[in-house]
Amino acid sequence: MNELALGIGGALGSAATWALICILAQTLSGRLSSAGINAFRALVGGLVVFVGALAAGYGGEIVRMPLWVALTLWASILIGYAGGDTVFFLGMQHLGVTRAHTLSMVHPLMSTVAGIVLFGEVMTAMRAAGILLVVGGVGLIVTGQSEGGAEASRLRRRGMWLVLAAAVAWTVGSVMLKPPLQFVSPVTATAVRSPLVGMALWLTPWARGTWQAVRMTRGREAVALAAICLFSAVSPILYTVGIKHAGVAIGTVLSTTSPLFTIPLEIAVLGRWPTRRTVLGAMTTVFGISLMG
Repeated sequence: MNELALGIGGALGSAATWALICILAQTLSGRLSSAGINAFRALVGGLVVFVGALAAGYGGEIVRMPLWVALTLWASILIGYAGGDTVFFLGMQHLGVTRAHTLSMVHPLMSTVAGIVLFGEVMTAMRAAGILLVVGGVGLIVTGQSEGGAEASRLRRRGMWLVLAAAVAWTVGSVMLKPPLQFVSPVTATAVRSPLVGMALWLTPWARGTWQAVRMTRGREAVALAAICLFSAVSPILYTVGIKHAGVAIGTVLSTTSPLFTIPLEIAVLGRWPTRRTVLGAMTTVFGISLMG
């Protein structure tokens, strides 16, 4: 397997596991808060990755890591994971899984525009077409007919702003992640990043009461929470593999194709059928993203 294929596989795997995490998190929303789910999955998943990295012989690479690399990795995950993921979960509660995921795909659009404006990347006709398709696809999602009354519309607007804020945080985190990955492996980078964000989230006031709620979790909810933690350990590794071997542009683009996975998962797990407008918007946006990459 060549380097690009490895990066593509990692990024797509990251998108699939992120879709699974979000679907499972929706099944727990009645028991645990968004911040609580994010804190618990980050802490447990991060510790699993850290222990696994030490067992696999990555301890020496962790110890020899330059200070600036560690600090940059920590900053990137605090912005992208602690900030972006938590805000996204809040927005997802108001918008639903598929609509929130599709709207969040402005993230690679922001990355592409940032590359053109800040780093002088070339604006090709293909990229321009991709940008227009992304804007059109997102427009299909956010301008659809509103269900419910004025209060429901207000909550949906709030959800849209939260998801857009998450996309900004993810863009900043992705840009910050690339330089350190020139010096350390994806496993080492994830082992250093993930435990910190879990501990940071656990100390926030929004995560209070999470441990008590987790202890009361039984049956299917306990299985769902365990699966979330497992996928949370695997997903960051796959994401860093995508960024390292496919580059920021392609890795970021492919890691945001989660709507392709959330649509069937939302039907199968949650029993929710997205509207035709949502499906069309998701397909248009994903196609536009592929042109941008």
